[in-house]
Amino acid sequence: MTKSRIIQEDIREIANELKEVASRLNNKTVFISGGAGFLGRYLVATLDYLNRNVLVHPCKVIVADTFISGQRDAIPKSEHISLLQQDVSKPFRIDGKIDFILHAASIASPIFYNKFRMETIDVGVLGTRNLLDLAREKNVESFLFFSSSEVYGNPDLAHIPTKEDYNGNVSCIGPRACYDEPKRIGETLCMTYAEIHNLPVKIVRPFNIFGPGMRLDDGRVVSNFVVSAMKGEKIPIYGDGLNTRTFCYISDAITAFFLVLFSDQNREVFNVGSDEQELSMKHFADIVIGLVQNDKARAHLVEGANVMYQQNVDPQRRCPDLTKIRTKLGYRPKISLISGLRRFIIWAREETERQSHGYGPQKACRICANPALLPIVSLGESPLANNLLTADNKNIAEFYPLEMVYCPTCHLCQLSYVAPPEKMFKHYVYVTSTTETFKHHFHELAHTLIEQFNLNKKSLVVDIGSNDGLLLNYLRESGVRIIGIEPAENIVEIARKNGIDTICDFFTESTVNDIFRIKGKADVITANNVFAHINNIKDVVKNVKLLLKDNGVFCIEVQYLLDTIQKLTFDNIYHEHLSYYSLLALDEFFKRNDMEIFYVQQVASHGGSLRVYVHHKGAIHTIQPIVAEIIARERQAGLDRYETYQSFAQEVYAIRTRFKNFINAVRSQGKRIVGYGAPAKATTFLNFCGIDKNSIEYIIEDNALKHGMIVPGVNIPIVSREHLERDRPDYIAVLAWNFADEIMRNNEQQKKRGIKFVLPHPEPKIL
Repeated sequence: MTKSRIIQEDIREIANELKEVASRLNNKTVFISGGAGFLGRYLVATLDYLNRNVLVHPCKVIVADTFISGQRDAIPKSEHISLLQQDVSKPFRIDGKIDFILHAASIASPIFYNKFRMETIDVGVLGTRNLLDLAREKNVESFLFFSSSEVYGNPDLAHIPTKEDYNGNVSCIGPRACYDEPKRIGETLCMTYAEIHNLPVKIVRPFNIFGPGMRLDDGRVVSNFVVSAMKGEKIPIYGDGLNTRTFCYISDAITAFFLVLFSDQNREVFNVGSDEQELSMKHFADIVIGLVQNDKARAHLVEGANVMYQQNVDPQRRCPDLTKIRTKLGYRPKISLISGLRRFIIWAREETERQSHGYGPQKACRICANPALLPIVSLGESPLANNLLTADNKNIAEFYPLEMVYCPTCHLCQLSYVAPPEKMFKHYVYVTSTTETFKHHFHELAHTLIEQFNLNKKSLVVDIGSNDGLLLNYLRESGVRIIGIEPAENIVEIARKNGIDTICDFFTESTVNDIFRIKGKADVITANNVFAHINNIKDVVKNVKLLLKDNGVFCIEVQYLLDTIQKLTFDNIYHEHLSYYSLLALDEFFKRNDMEIFYVQQVASHGGSLRVYVHHKGAIHTIQPIVAEIIARERQAGLDRYETYQSFAQEVYAIRTRFKNFINAVRSQGKRIVGYGAPAKATTFLNFCGIDKNSIEYIIEDNALKHGMIVPGVNIPIVSREHLERDRPDYIAVLAWNFADEIMRNNEQQKKRGIKFVLPHPEPKIL
């Protein structure tokens, strides 16, 4: 989050405002729930800045979040910050001391809290009680509860500006109640614990906080208006547009929160916001249009506004009385609405530009656009798996969040963060033809395509992500016309040297038009172990439909999610693999794009894959019963239930523990261990387990392109098999486990020398 210049400036301003009280944090531990949300991220970033620039003894920061609406990548990377994926409404334990607790966890956006009503209620009620119990256990110095101005409901006009002692005009059964009522109950719990247990509790009620770092899709008024204006669209104003608000810029609010936290004002409630002139929504829209300077933007009263914005539901006026926090704590909002909006617009433009390139944190499912993705397993910050390093650049690995999430709508599992594709695929060291296993695999596929679809000398096969052309070479030997598409320049060079006609590019509309102009439409288009790499799969399928003959076949191979879940092959998760497919998800996707799956095979590659055959909707191929059979099997296995993936995550963390224990036991006995195979999965596995060159001395690799290189993140050198002839380790961990049989056949002599080969997971096993 703090990479933004605007946000960095905000954080510096907050830290400057807190310099007189920041010493309270020296050598302390701060627990923040909801630390990946809008407010929480600023809280964490401020503490990170104070650690690096102000504090003599840095504070430890524990961040807890479920990531239902929060964003993991927003958390600064620091040895003093630990990230806990935890629903605080569920029982949990924290070892060690805690000095300050900030309970900021909530789902504040109407879009999200109406999708997750029970979760919103639970975090406000059960979560608050759990954290108050934690505060009692740890004997904290201060506990700050983030309530909301929504507790006032729709205030009587006599109570505008609204003081803290106003009891509210509220509805406990209205459309906002799932958010509002837990805040009120949370305040009740805080005061009850304060009175009964003498806890140092404070409460803040934020009023319309805005600024950089807000989700642009969260449906709140500032983000809604600004995004619509930037696009030159109608700005949606719900209701009559006469309801009024004041707005508070984020840096002012964060300063206020810390002032309350560090104060001696226990059992007190403070409004936090701005009391600058109230603006009607119509007037506010005009201001936004003027600042964005897009002549196409227009304010628009939405007819039949949804129930959230009906006159008797949406507060008509909202403005805080700040007398209490001004007099007791010296709070003074400094950033005017216009200045804050200018800063927000600059950031929003930068953020929109980044999102337009498709990388960074993902806001929604790439199949169905559902924004409410559920976390499965986090493998931490991990380097790009295939971007091996040299001795000269071993210290410049780039790390990105590696987290799998689940879409409950279409059942697609996918990564929550997309790394820049040009960094992943422009220089690649994965080559298909280096193993006998894949030579046999693609020879069989070529034969199947020729036999099943009557390919001949007039037929054209286009291979997306063709690598070094192994599949195309087998097709060419049978006289089939071929062309490959591969973005990795070094791999394209290898393919062309082997006589494989290859275009060095991604599968774009321009590329498709070039192929069509020169060679005509394709009988078969293949995408083997690359479909999962593609972020914009809708555009790719659109291009497939343009290039494919009316009765042509699109054949893809993807690692099979069911095998990943059941065999616990979590190391197949890495940045290049953006999606993890079940037939359930693929069937949904192709139907949405006017194509149909008519046949499917399970194949053994990569620990278990699906080979899926697709045609234009209504094409001649008969849909085989196996399609429905496998979908039914997946439902029976629970691939349409979130609980299945939660269990998978627990097993993954257990695998890490078991392998680290094995490594420690081996090393404690004075034994040596090396690795065999440096595929992408090895990078994931080693970085997740924290196994570096001090534990595994080197890795043997059969792919000559990788010799002399270094596994990123853990800095383990990669050597040729000849190195093993000059050395005798005690154990070899088979990291390329999908080639274990081939590795064992090729290393019988090493077994005879007494070297023990070990499969690392699901639990260490001597082969």
